Amino acid sequence: MGKEIKIVIPSHLRYDRVKTTKAIANCIICVPESQAALYKEYNKNTEVVAHPDSIIGLTPKRQWIYEHFGNVFQVDDDMTQMARVYTGKGEQTKVPKKLAYELIQQAGNIANDMGVYLFAFSKSPMPTAFNPLKPLKLSGTVMGGAFGLLEGSKLHFNTDLILTEDYWVSGLNAHYHRMCYIDERFTFKFSNTFANKGGCASYRTQQKELEDTLKLKKYFGAAVELKKDTHLAKVKIAGSRTLKIPF
Repeated sequence: MGKEIKIVIPSHLRYDRVKTTKAIANCIICVPESQAALYKEYNKNTEVVAHPDSIIGLTPKRQWIYEHFGNVFQVDDDMTQMARVYTGKGEQTKVPKKLAYELIQQAGNIANDMGVYLFAFSKSPMPTAFNPLKPLKLSGTVMGGAFGLLEGSKLHFNTDLILTEDYWVSGLNAHYHRMCYIDERFTFKFSNTFANKGGCASYRTQQKELEDTLKLKKYFGAAVELKKDTHLAKVKIAGSRTLKIPF
């Protein structure tokens, strides 16, 4: 029997706006103790797990979730759907919530069978970015709003970084464990990621983005670069970065 991958939604001050539970079955919402009652009131059919109020900020929260749950897939509270990336024009892209749960379980167990600790899905929802000859990747960076960790790794979250815990864990994983497992056939879509009140919105600024980028460069050197426009997309946030895994 395979491992059960808990699907956990870290949330803060969005008790009435958690969208992810409509897109993935069997989710758990993780919130500060002082907000737990409100979350339970507004999300009656979803398990709510409280962490101590002393855990402040997304990065420490992610660390607490990893330590508490072990085999866990963390996904933001404003995720609206899991989607197929490989479809052709006019084909259905939305993945039903039960199947979304099963695909996450499958990805986590494939990673476990491979001896891999970090797993995720495509960062891009654009079919033009999908390579049908490379539907799976064993190297790269994970999407910050949706990624999984398995217990027993050397991975942890750096609380000195406020907004870039996904880049940190991707770089740290490459250093210690080399491989990750990324299923490029599927992705996640989000709404109001940078404008939605609550969550990281209260402290996410261009200055903080740049500060985190410079801190990442201290750890990972030339592998971290400021993001540049490409023929597929323009940079949306000044100070954002890329992390190039050299293998």
